[in-house]
Amino acid sequence: MKLKDILRNWVIAALSQPKNKVSVELSKIQYGSILKGARIVVTGGSKGIGFAMADKFIKEGAEVVITGRNENDLKDAVLKLGQYSHYIIFDNSNIDGIETFLFDCTNILGGIDSLVLNAGISLHEGNFLNVTTEGFSKQLNTNLTANYFISQSFLKFKLGRNENGSMLFVTSETAGKSNDLPYGLSKNALNSLVEGLARRVYQRGIRINAIAPGVTYTNMTKGKRQMTDDYSNDSVAGRFLLPSEIAEVACFLLSKASICINGEILYCDAGSHLKVNGFDQDYSL
Repeated sequence: MKLKDILRNWVIAALSQPKNKVSVELSKIQYGSILKGARIVVTGGSKGIGFAMADKFIKEGAEVVITGRNENDLKDAVLKLGQYSHYIIFDNSNIDGIETFLFDCTNILGGIDSLVLNAGISLHEGNFLNVTTEGFSKQLNTNLTANYFISQSFLKFKLGRNENGSMLFVTSETAGKSNDLPYGLSKNALNSLVEGLARRVYQRGIRINAIAPGVTYTNMTKGKRQMTDDYSNDSVAGRFLLPSEIAEVACFLLSKASICINGEILYCDAGSHLKVNGFDQDYSL
């Protein structure tokens, strides 16, 4: 290569450099340690998806605080989860107790790296005409209002100390569809909250995402159908999803391997929320 060509290439490269240098920490998944040293709080963590997430996080190296309203359930859960688990009795709808709750979690763990907002309820009214004012308020208060103000307190805590962190909301596949029931409305609002907050705080070192599970085999759904029931008309998967499947996705989103993912709603429902023409077409040969 001639000298003038070398100089030309050098000038082009120099002019192409970004004005501001950015450091990126790239982590690769190493199973068994993807969350090593992480301090995580999981609301509603004594059963179902919450318990499965706590279990996965601990197996990947994290220390976890789970919350719930029933102390016996929490004690049983911690007994199964092992020495890196702790519990705090906390009613998700107790707005006045949020700061004390976060303070207690911080004392137990020595800090909070990630907050998983999983606690929620569904009254399964069936249709719009069955909804009562009491049921409406109960679901909106637990699923939306509580999570709104818990996340607000957590962000104030983190931003005030210039600490990195992450929040993961557990919403629902119903949030991806038009809905007239309180449960779906509350989860839809949470999706909007995730998207509304995420871009504002990413450069401050905080990521905010959500997972939106399809119908999962938990205590909340066991009364509706059995695991072996035909579910093909309601789910692309043709079955209930398992809490452990949801936990795998949650673990990835809390890890540094997903550092470039922010403000996303990851639907964990095999695509059931998607609107596709000709869904009933059979591609069997």
